[in-house]
Amino acid sequence: MPETSIIIVSHNGLRQTTALCLESIFTIGAASDFEVIVVDNNSSDETPAYLRAGMEREPRLRCIFNKSNRGFAGGNNDGLKIASGEVLILLNSDCIVTKNWIEGLSALLQDPVIGLAGPVSNSVGNEQRIFTGGTTTEEIIEEGFTWVSNSRGGRFETEKLGFFCVALRRDVLDRVGMLDENFGLGFYEDDDYCMRVRQAGYKLICAEDVFVYHRGGGSFGELAQGTRKMMKENRRKLETKYSCRFEGPHPRQGHLRVIEGYLGQATDDGPSPQLQYKISNRLRAIESQMPRGIFKRWAFCRRLGSLKKRLAEIR
Repeated sequence: MPETSIIIVSHNGLRQTTALCLESIFTIGAASDFEVIVVDNNSSDETPAYLRAGMEREPRLRCIFNKSNRGFAGGNNDGLKIASGEVLILLNSDCIVTKNWIEGLSALLQDPVIGLAGPVSNSVGNEQRIFTGGTTTEEIIEEGFTWVSNSRGGRFETEKLGFFCVALRRDVLDRVGMLDENFGLGFYEDDDYCMRVRQAGYKLICAEDVFVYHRGGGSFGELAQGTRKMMKENRRKLETKYSCRFEGPHPRQGHLRVIEGYLGQATDDGPSPQLQYKISNRLRAIESQMPRGIFKRWAFCRRLGSLKKRLAEIR
């Protein structure tokens, strides 16, 4: 029985997403046994034929072919129901994984207090995002390698992990349950699941020494047209479910919090070269996300200025 099950939901865009994702997984491999379960949500392109041929070549590949688009939650739940591993990883089809990604995420989950673990990436809507300036996939992945080399053993706790790539143990799934399919095709089911995991008493941890490239927008295939409406409706569902107004923390605030954590790791000689690199990277990420409103910009710049002053004092 495999130690790790990787679940991927596909819907069209084979050559831009699923094929590249699978190639990266099987090329890199892992120290432990793993299986890959692809749940195809009724693709109309060559994806089904590609997957059927892939199963004949690769015994670790299993596939489910849905006759309708079951959405993000439904597709992942279909995969989770047949998964055999003790470690379960939900991975978007538009991701490319890098060396030691399974080992890095699995290592965090050895701590029973940790319920979900995720990597850093070039494209994610919270402080898991690192700054990358590359214009090609190869350039961005190379920048990811540089980040990882400066982040051995790095981790931080967060309120939310992006579900482009998230790992959990089977006992967490048994306790928390499946993803909520009431969110339909997608959006906010990841916020919901993170809230449920935290309510169950677990921590959400980002492994800074694991980088996964994320293209962004690939999991929904050709459904981008109704995205705004879908997000609005699902946010309302989330607020109704928890009887509260949902205000997710902005990524720039998360970056500031993580940087403040870095400063707490500094010695009397100041931050190490590795911490200085990470601080500089996150400051660049922050500067690319400055608030537009005058008051919000003023308040944020004040906090940022205070942090920069503190940083100058300990260097």
